[in-house]
Amino acid sequence: MAPLKERFEQFMLSEKGVESIDRLMEQCDLPDRKRADYLAFDRCAIVEQKSLDVDPVDKIQKFINEHLNGRPIGDCGQTSLEDLLNQCPDGVALSNKLYANLTIRLDKILSCADKQTRDTKRTFVNPYAVGIVVILNDNAQVLQPDIVLTKAFKMLRKQENGEIRYPHNHVVILISEAHRIVSDPELDLIPMETIYSDAGNAIPIATKFADHLKSRWAEFNGALYVDSAAHWRDVRTRDPAKVFNVQRAR
Repeated sequence: MAPLKERFEQFMLSEKGVESIDRLMEQCDLPDRKRADYLAFDRCAIVEQKSLDVDPVDKIQKFINEHLNGRPIGDCGQTSLEDLLNQCPDGVALSNKLYANLTIRLDKILSCADKQTRDTKRTFVNPYAVGIVVILNDNAQVLQPDIVLTKAFKMLRKQENGEIRYPHNHVVILISEAHRIVSDPELDLIPMETIYSDAGNAIPIATKFADHLKSRWAEFNGALYVDSAAHWRDVRTRDPAKVFNVQRAR
């Protein structure tokens, strides 16, 4: 099977009404402007695709080595990271620090995507277009869907000086094939999730486009998708946190 990024590009360009912005701009050089990837829905939607190409799993063991090794912790050796942090009096602060380390790539993705959507609106003189970011997770198992959703929710609502910091994207859609679930030999479940900004919640076309994309993507792959973070937690079977080691205080 082709990599997720390659298949998604093929999918988008096979969809009726989707235009590649790179192709549209081949003869037009605007060096001071960034651009998204696609126009869709009669140019009412601007779509930028991003990929989680690297699994930040090594950051967890590094974090343990820096912050937890040598502490008087009862359960050592191979253990769950959640259990490990629960034994620390500053466990909440450590958990927040680790979360920030693991999701820094998502900060960069959504910050960059906002600029790309902003400039694409200017280029095509369409200030009211809905901004869509599709995050493709083909490799980062440690970034489970609920982690990505929490970060996306916060980023879409982040404020600076009383204003929304990243106002140009209204929807984040996660396609997480790193967490593909084989229900039986003939059925795959693909976690697919959607987060809306407050403005996106008020734009009917945002919901319409997200629902259409998820349905068509599943059809394109001959698969189903899991559209609920709560359901994902019920069916999740792999816990990458089980593989980390901590050394007892001497």
